[in-house]
Amino acid sequence: MRAKYVRLLEDPDVRRWFDNLAAKSIVTATVYLRTLGLYCELNGTDPKAILKFAKTKAFRDGFTDFIRRMERDGKAGSYLARFKKVLHRWLSYNGVNVKLKVNIRGESDTPRIAGERVQTRRSLTES
Repeated sequence: MRAKYVRLLEDPDVRRWFDNLAAKSIVTATVYLRTLGLYCELNGTDPKAILKFAKTKAFRDGFTDFIRRMERDGKAGSYLARFKKVLHRWLSYNGVNVKLKVNIRGESDTPRIAGERVQTRRSLTES
């Protein structure tokens, strides 16, 4: 794999998490690794630090602030929900039981397809 965040796999714990995810889906494992890497990059942290500070109020506040900042930057709720899901999976895999109770505006929305319409048989034959 040649990916921006492949260096994270040098950490044996990240590698185990990735391999465990890949046992079901290499696509999911790759997307989750990229999401974890991007979160770390955007927040100046690393996967081990997340584990170390996950149970603190500062971590939860920091994650909430991250979500609010990304919302102000116009990021879709469904995009932001992925960070929440991936962090939860990373923490859970490592035995850290933390619920990130931040509400995400538009978490279930799919803005890319919101305005699309299903083509009719007639429109398919006309083109």
